Amino acid sequence: MRELSLFTGAGGGLLGTMLLGWHPVGYVEWDKYCQQVIAARIADGYLPAAPIFVDVREFIQSGAAAEYRGVADVVTAGFPCQPFSVAGKRAGADDERNMWPATIKCIRLVRPQYVYLENVPGLLTSGYFGTVLGDLAESGYDMRWRILSAAELGAPHKRDRLWIVAYTKGMDGTWCHPEEDQFQMGKSAKPRGSLWWKARCTPCRMDDGLAYGVDRLKALGNGQIPAVAAAAWRLLT
Repeated sequence: MRELSLFTGAGGGLLGTMLLGWHPVGYVEWDKYCQQVIAARIADGYLPAAPIFVDVREFIQSGAAAEYRGVADVVTAGFPCQPFSVAGKRAGADDERNMWPATIKCIRLVRPQYVYLENVPGLLTSGYFGTVLGDLAESGYDMRWRILSAAELGAPHKRDRLWIVAYTKGMDGTWCHPEEDQFQMGKSAKPRGSLWWKARCTPCRMDDGLAYGVDRLKALGNGQIPAVAAAAWRLLT
């Protein structure tokens, strides 16, 4: 499928959807460091060449989003989690970082057959989850969702995430439903010592001598694990 990626980050989710055979046709990401990572991955051939847009609101206002109607089969979005995370104030609609209104506006302009969303489990209990489901239903979609962790796929860390698949109403539902043990759900969740770094890596630096380790850590912290992104889609469809 042709994918329009909102809040692309450093591309972890893209690597997951490419495991599914999807083809990115557009990237939307506001963070400058992540924009550079996307551009670098395009240059070295890991990601397909496609436009990089710098802000989802500007993407909408400029008319670029509407041009993807009939072009993108699926819109993916790991919209910012801070308004819903239990680690924050959970201000939801009152949080200026809440990008769900822009996300659903983009979805309504593009009208893809599928929508694939990722967020923290706190969204389920934040009081805002009903808004997300209601907006999708009003836009003509049915939904399925579940929480899936990296540990369920055998990683030595938990990293629970909420995954939502929305699909246009009236679909015949003839989707593949793989067996859970195909993905080794719940198996091999013990920490694997050989996979842990024994020492902190030397901070990476730009050619101006400034370390960008903070940017890298931020991108990793906000990113999606490719195998989990792919498995969640398969389990939900």
